[in-house]
Amino acid sequence: MGKMSEHLDYEITDSKSRLKSVQEIISNYDEDIVRYFDEVYNPHIGQHGMLSDSNRVAKDLESLANYLLYTQDSDAASDTITAYRKKRNQIRESAIEKIIVVEESKKESSRSIIKIPKLKVLKEDRLAYAELKETGKTIEQINKLIKTRTDSKGQQMPATEIKKLKWIRTDIQKDEIAVKNELKQYIRFNKISKIEKDNNQLSYIRFDDIEIVRTLFECYTELKEKSYEDTHGYLKLVMLNFEELMDHTVMKDYMKDVFMWKIEGCTHDIMIERLNQKYQLKMTKPALSKMTRDTIPSMLVETYKQSKEDWLYTYILRGKYKTCNCCRQSYIASTKYFSPMKNSKSGLRSICKQCRKSKYRESCHTTKAK
Repeated sequence: MGKMSEHLDYEITDSKSRLKSVQEIISNYDEDIVRYFDEVYNPHIGQHGMLSDSNRVAKDLESLANYLLYTQDSDAASDTITAYRKKRNQIRESAIEKIIVVEESKKESSRSIIKIPKLKVLKEDRLAYAELKETGKTIEQINKLIKTRTDSKGQQMPATEIKKLKWIRTDIQKDEIAVKNELKQYIRFNKISKIEKDNNQLSYIRFDDIEIVRTLFECYTELKEKSYEDTHGYLKLVMLNFEELMDHTVMKDYMKDVFMWKIEGCTHDIMIERLNQKYQLKMTKPALSKMTRDTIPSMLVETYKQSKEDWLYTYILRGKYKTCNCCRQSYIASTKYFSPMKNSKSGLRSICKQCRKSKYRESCHTTKAK
């Protein structure tokens, strides 16, 4: 199978002619592409990161897509991708994953204008991450040079140098957006096309989203059965990760039973009767519904977040730890585990939130007993 991108003509500038050219190329290689992904391509061998990073045919298809995306239109709005960006993106991939295509009609016929996504790095992001803080300082210096039009020696800069500075600033801002996207810690799987946020697809799963975890919990039996036949898909991997999350979540005994009964498909009436017989625990239907729809999924989400935090402070960051004076457990010194206290040296209380809650409950029981 030959290289399709070799037939691209970069002298063509209008979008309609480029689309026609790509359609002709695809029609010539249509059978070869189908045969490759049906008979040659194996999704389980040597795949790391995006498919276009390791697969020659997928990379070739991505070149065709970029050829259409980065089309210069002289009649377009000022925010259309410029000739500089088109030329730059012929030799390297753009740092931004997503391109927003908006419909705009300036003439009688409608057309698509490629616009830069309105994604910004906020002040909170710069405070949270040292990398974004450094790039923010660099952008401030560049903005100052562009505004004053003078260099560090006090000499006036020509228009060409100002234009270069604007290009550099754009590149840095795009890199910042790429870094911010990576810091979201989404679980992503290999995919031929660009990754789009769609919680209904298995290519985009976040275990810190309570809605997704609740759906996996409530539909566990059905999804588990489907995963047995999903040999080349992602469902089996998703269910394995969910089961591992279930095993690591600490629950009370009666909540574990409710968890298993819910998976088995028991009704609320049956679960209430079993709880009364086994634990002498009286439970109403609203309380049981809240446990299965909110409490248990929230515990699974919290377990996932805790594992991510442990991984982060084990392999990436050096965290400051604080030991609780009551339970003698060590936690990250943050308001997540300790309530704030202005008079304290660390700004936090000496007893963790969990111990303070336990002491408060004991005092309430003592007061009621008296």
